[in-house]
Amino acid sequence: MTNQQDLPLLILIDGHSLAFRAYYAFSNSRKGLLKTSTGIPTSICFGFLNSLMQVIKLEKPKYIGIAFDSKEKTFRHKFDTEYKANRPETPEDFIIDIKNLQKILEILDIVTITMPGYEADDILGTLAVEASNRGYRVKVLSGDKDLFQLIDDKKNISILYLEGNRIKSSSERKYTEITSTTVIERLGITSDQVIDYKALCGDKSDNIPGVKGIGEKTAVKLLTQYKTLEGIYHNIEYIKGANQKKLKEGKKEADRSRYLAKIIINCPLVFDIDEFALKGFDQSAAQNLFEKLELKTFNENINQLQEKLGGKFSQKLLKKTDQLINKDQVLNHSNNPKTNSKEICIRPQIISNTLQLDKLVNILLSYQNNNYPVAWDIETTDLNPQKAELIGIGCCWGEEVNDIAYIPIGHKEGKQLSRKEILEKLRPILESNIYPKVFQNTKFDRLVLENQGINLDGVVFDTMLASYVINPDNSHKLSSLCKQYLNNIVSKDYSELGINKKQTIADLD
Repeated sequence: MTNQQDLPLLILIDGHSLAFRAYYAFSNSRKGLLKTSTGIPTSICFGFLNSLMQVIKLEKPKYIGIAFDSKEKTFRHKFDTEYKANRPETPEDFIIDIKNLQKILEILDIVTITMPGYEADDILGTLAVEASNRGYRVKVLSGDKDLFQLIDDKKNISILYLEGNRIKSSSERKYTEITSTTVIERLGITSDQVIDYKALCGDKSDNIPGVKGIGEKTAVKLLTQYKTLEGIYHNIEYIKGANQKKLKEGKKEADRSRYLAKIIINCPLVFDIDEFALKGFDQSAAQNLFEKLELKTFNENINQLQEKLGGKFSQKLLKKTDQLINKDQVLNHSNNPKTNSKEICIRPQIISNTLQLDKLVNILLSYQNNNYPVAWDIETTDLNPQKAELIGIGCCWGEEVNDIAYIPIGHKEGKQLSRKEILEKLRPILESNIYPKVFQNTKFDRLVLENQGINLDGVVFDTMLASYVINPDNSHKLSSLCKQYLNNIVSKDYSELGINKKQTIADLD
């Protein structure tokens, strides 16, 4: 029989939970939030990494994954417009800080995941259960008691619960491991009862109402006696006095609260756990970024950091790190023509196997809001759509560094999937008006796709047409529009894509 401790350990981290704790720990301290000499906020970067390194030191995981909430509304917001409506606006310096943290995590080659339409809790729940089913031990680092519902000793899933605001302490353990036994000691209920517990007494932080007048002690007492929310209402006539009245009047709120409190454990998420393996990082790139953010502690201990994160140099191509997010970039979108243009080299995720394609399709299927369309680009060999051969398809679904992908189709070299598999898996998206799309010169791309048997639908915006409407005399090339409106010169790094530009790519801008 396999010893549970012999199973490989996957640590999952509630990214926003840890980030907020780091931010407010410093915010509430006497010295206040951390900043560089030029004013760039670094409380989250420092606090998050400090906690992360302690977890790695104490738990010694082989795999780590970090889930963040996406900026889009989730299915819970659509179900209940009051969900989390009581939360204050996110501070500006928090946004700057967490974006720089994500740059650091990318350089450290630590996987981060967001999924539009779902919260980080849902991603964590899905990953935890699936990893457990595949034979891994799973520990989830979070300061959110909602995640206690995932605890299952039989499945080797526990929570590393962040205690208080002790993020600044470097020597003190910052978390307590919560198992099936300790959750009972803390809440008086089992992990299986956490959802029903929140259905009864609600959660002010998430604006989940619960049953009016039913507090934590009463909720525990009812669940101890009747086990589940269903059991409570099945025996409602045996519950005497004011509680019976409260429960009867609050039945609708209890059901609504239960729906909001339940973590999804079957998100449409395709993943390979090997992607979460700690495999080291590009040390010079990390040192460069730590220096710019004035995170001296991590620069001085870069060798130990490298060892904790796998000890081998990552072969992953890294983004340039000289462009940190600062206050001026948030307040000004760099539309000033006097500002020097900066070249941005696009290096998307290359989709060259079925697992990667399935994962991409899952992401694209979640984009159904016209306010957040997916941008598409078709690469061909010719400007004449009737003569053009399809070379590849690119898409971009957000502003983050990982929100862009390229699918090679007609390359003469390099690994690529069959044309049939790619088009058939993209067909439901490309041919449906449920999934909003943006193109540059839709007419051309539509004809190219028609020649491939794809009837394009759902285009809600065309950048070329919009440019023409604004000023017919301007250049309508995509590169020109990027320079005009974003003050950036965009170049495609064809060598990184494995493309011989002369033999395959037509300039469709």
